[in-house]
Parts: sequence; C-alpha cells; structure tokens
Amino acid sequence: MDHFKLHSEYNPQETSLRLSKNWSIIIVLLIVVGISMVTFGSIVCNKLRQPQNYIEAVDSDSIEMKTAELLSGIDGTMMFRYNSRDTFKTLSIYLSEYQLGQRVSHKKVLELSYEDVKSSTNGLIVITPDFDNFTAKLIAADKYSKYMTEIPILEGVKNREYYGRSATTIENKCRIEYGTEQGLAALIYGEKGLSSLPIQDIAGEHIDTDNEYMYYYSVEFIK
Repeated sequence: MDHFKLHSEYNPQETSLRLSKNWSIIIVLLIVVGISMVTFGSIVCNKLRQPQNYIEAVDSDSIEMKTAELLSGIDGTMMFRYNSRDTFKTLSIYLSEYQLGQRVSHKKVLELSYEDVKSSTNGLIVITPDFDNFTAKLIAADKYSKYMTEIPILEGVKNREYYGRSATTIENKCRIEYGTEQGLAALIYGEKGLSSLPIQDIAGEHIDTDNEYMYYYSVEFIK
C-alpha cells in the first residue's frame, strides 16, 4: 500500500502580497462607499434646504413653455408654477400700474377661493401680453379649474403703437410668504427708451425708474 505524504511549504512573501492586495481592495471599497454616502448626503441636504412652499418661473426649455410660446404670438408668455404643501384659503393676483415710477393704480384682478374645498397643492399662473391688441391675458389654473381675464394696456395712450416693450420676472425659486404680496412679473413700455430693473425693486408707491409705463403683477397666498 502506497502512502502519499502532503507537503505544505509556507511562503511569507506570497502571503504578505496576498494580504496587501486584500487590504487595497478593502480600502478602495471604503473610499467608494464614503464618496457615495457624502454625495447622497449632499443631495438630501440640498433637497431639505429647498423651500417646500414655493413659486418659480417655468423653464423656458420645458415642453409646457414651448407649447405656450407657440400659442402666444411674438410677445411671448410668462409662466409660473407654484407648490404649496400648506393649505390656504385664497390666491389673489394684483396689478399695479406705474407711470414714470409713480404708482397710479393697484387692484385685485383675479382670485381663486378655497373656502369650501381643500386648496390645490400646485398650479400655474400665466401672463401673456398681446401688444397688437393692447391687452394682456392672465390665467390661473389648478387641478380644480382654470380662470382667465384680459386686461387693457396703454389704454388711451397716444402713439402707443410705436412704444417699445420689455418685461422682467422672478428668476429663482421663491419661498411663498403667506399673507404678503410677492412680485411675479412686470410689463414695461416706453416711447423714449426702456430700462430694465429687477422684479424685487418694484414695490410701493414710487420707484426710481424712467420707464413711462409699467404693469406689475403680484400674487398673495392667504391662509
């Protein structure tokens, strides 16, 4: 009967290399996991820092905006999306008219009421100027309904067909401040030139501007 004897030789150099390789793999995996956790944490923190109740201008490259622009004509359109996790009773839109920086009128032009139903968590506000007909359409829509009103612009103004026009709107996502009027957009008209200004600079009875006519839209959410 033959006997086989197993021989095992210990190679310290080979063992050291194998352990070193294993530790390298573990370190790489830990680094990858660490980077993933930091990235995920940053995304979560950014989401938490962003306002849950907000209003923002719809991206000009979005399908919604492209469709609206096709229907609006050469003067374009301005579209705003709002999101409110908090319930509210009314959404009011105001229009202020300025002449050479002096406010000459301030009135509510549209209101959505939620006295008998829970307010919609999101909706759209659309402002579409029509210079050829000297009007501006205002639309507010939510999951329940859609409301539209048409407002005259440059009414009774001489040579208005020769006026230049421009507009300014909110640029970033704005937190909704309930019970406070917040600017959305302003239509600017002038015969002798136009000057642009940030929407946040338009407020109160008088503003520092040489623009001959401005129509300033603001919105207020009331709980």
